[in-house]
Amino acid sequence: MKKNDRMYAKTALRKNQISKHRSLGSSRFVPEGETSPGLKRAMVILPLLIITVLIVIVVAALTQFNRIVHNADTSVSAESSSQQPAAADDSKLLLVISSESPLPSDYKTDLVDYENIQVDRCIKPSLEELMQAASDAGFSLKLLCGYVSAEIQHKNFQAEVDRLQREESMTRTNAVMQAEQTVPAENHSELQSGLAVLFSDSASFADTKEYHWLAANSMKYGFILRYPENKKKYTGFEFDPTHFRYVGKENAKKMTTLNMTLEEYRAYLDSRE
Repeated sequence: MKKNDRMYAKTALRKNQISKHRSLGSSRFVPEGETSPGLKRAMVILPLLIITVLIVIVVAALTQFNRIVHNADTSVSAESSSQQPAAADDSKLLLVISSESPLPSDYKTDLVDYENIQVDRCIKPSLEELMQAASDAGFSLKLLCGYVSAEIQHKNFQAEVDRLQREESMTRTNAVMQAEQTVPAENHSELQSGLAVLFSDSASFADTKEYHWLAANSMKYGFILRYPENKKKYTGFEFDPTHFRYVGKENAKKMTTLNMTLEEYRAYLDSRE
């Protein structure tokens, strides 16, 4: 084919392509091998849009994940805090409650259950440790009593007064004075504080192996024998081998070392201030 013929055929082919393109509604013919500017922009912008969307999705997912983790940590922390006993300072732990020192009118107990009795929340962990240690040592300790309400304490006190009048032929006045040495009146009993526990209702408890273990080990767990022998002039109460009071581990160890009752120890601390 001659050169002129080839050029004519090429021109005719281009005209034919332009005619077809216009018939399809295109405003501009794009020759084969060329890319329109709009398409080029789309090819650049589309991957950027996809990447941007992916970044947004990832950031949103991470934000939501962090929020979930934070809420979970907060929930665990709150739960752990609620299970922990409230810290008790010495003003509570060393509170003297007796016939001469009634329970303050604004005193608050935070009661929890332990082995079918109630005690103040701050003593429960140490009480559990003491009971477990006794069990590990081969001693079976059983708690007889913990917290007692003012109403119940009043009934117990009146019952003891009535018994002394009936069995000991005491006058009402003498019966009241005698009862105060063993069964305090309401608001004068440590049991109302939730800080004390009784292990038995019998004076013969002093002859048991359990009592001797308690006397030798209770201070390790923050408990003291509240009314020891030969200390009535300080406590105002007869010897009671069943009654143990929580004062905190450090205080209990110091009181044992110094051989002091709670009354003596408070006076000792006051003299040092």
